[in-house]
Amino acid sequence: MVKALKAIVFALCIAATVVVYASALNPEAQEFYKKAEAAFVAKDLNTAETNLVEALKLEPDNAVYRYILGQVQFMKENYLEAKNNLEIVSRSRPSPDKGDDYNTKLKGYKKKIKDLQEKFNSAGVAKFDVYQQNKDSGQKLKLAVTIFQAFKLNPPLRYKNFKLLEEIMATYEEALKKSFDGTEWQKDPMLQLAFLYEIANKKDKAAEVYMRALDYVENPNEEFVITHKFDYLNRSNKEKLLDTIEAGDFTRQDLEELIGSGSQKVTEEDKKKIEDIISDARSKLEDATTDEERESVLEEIKATIIEKQKRGELPGQEELKKKLEKEGKTMEEYLKEKGL
Repeated sequence: MVKALKAIVFALCIAATVVVYASALNPEAQEFYKKAEAAFVAKDLNTAETNLVEALKLEPDNAVYRYILGQVQFMKENYLEAKNNLEIVSRSRPSPDKGDDYNTKLKGYKKKIKDLQEKFNSAGVAKFDVYQQNKDSGQKLKLAVTIFQAFKLNPPLRYKNFKLLEEIMATYEEALKKSFDGTEWQKDPMLQLAFLYEIANKKDKAAEVYMRALDYVENPNEEFVITHKFDYLNRSNKEKLLDTIEAGDFTRQDLEELIGSGSQKVTEEDKKKIEDIISDARSKLEDATTDEERESVLEEIKATIIEKQKRGELPGQEELKKKLEKEGKTMEEYLKEKGL
């Protein structure tokens, strides 16, 4: 009952926060942004980052500021923080209160984010390699953090190592007992665990950590980021799938799994068909400005997959058909489970 009440209160807080943060450009924040621009031109990335952080404390919903901050952090090879900020940008929507210039920039920046995913993926693989090289060392907590970093940066690694995900969550929980008991708070490790809960589809546990984290925020930007995470946690599978495709996190391997061919060797011709579906969807999403337009893109993806499956044009269809017949499911039901 108490948890349910907290969830309701938190949801109301989100609604209030959205109203507060859906505001016009903040003049004081713009001054910090100008200082950041000057520092960037002077190749002083540290000062640029400091001023962008200050700007976001005053205007945390400004996705343009957040994108530039993410780019600065990317250039400094602080890939985890860059990924955190750029994810928020990729999930941001146009704001009529901030004007056409802001919305045009946001649209352009969202197109550019997906171009960085290959670098993030490589950084994730490097972290996973570190884990592989040291997994017998006995340093369970360090290894768990390394796996968190790998999974955060490289989404496909999560699906290939799901059992490992369960193991590292248990390691985090053991190390963070005092935080769960309320005797101390370790912000970053707890938020890392919330992310792990989220990708393990343990939404209630993730929500509990995010709610508790709000008691320890130090500024409006931290509050906005955590609120955004909670909001995203409760988005539908459809919305998440669209965000993932648009951000460039959705890879060909993901679509192979979606259409049922993940365990089968895919020919170059089949790869081309799959990549065409993804690239076409991304292109349309980049130009979609309303929820209705985004929903329309998703329906097109679904219709394309079903049509190609009916014509036998996609790999792995015989295996998928047998699997669905055994489970008593239709193709439409299977795609719905996957978010389509």
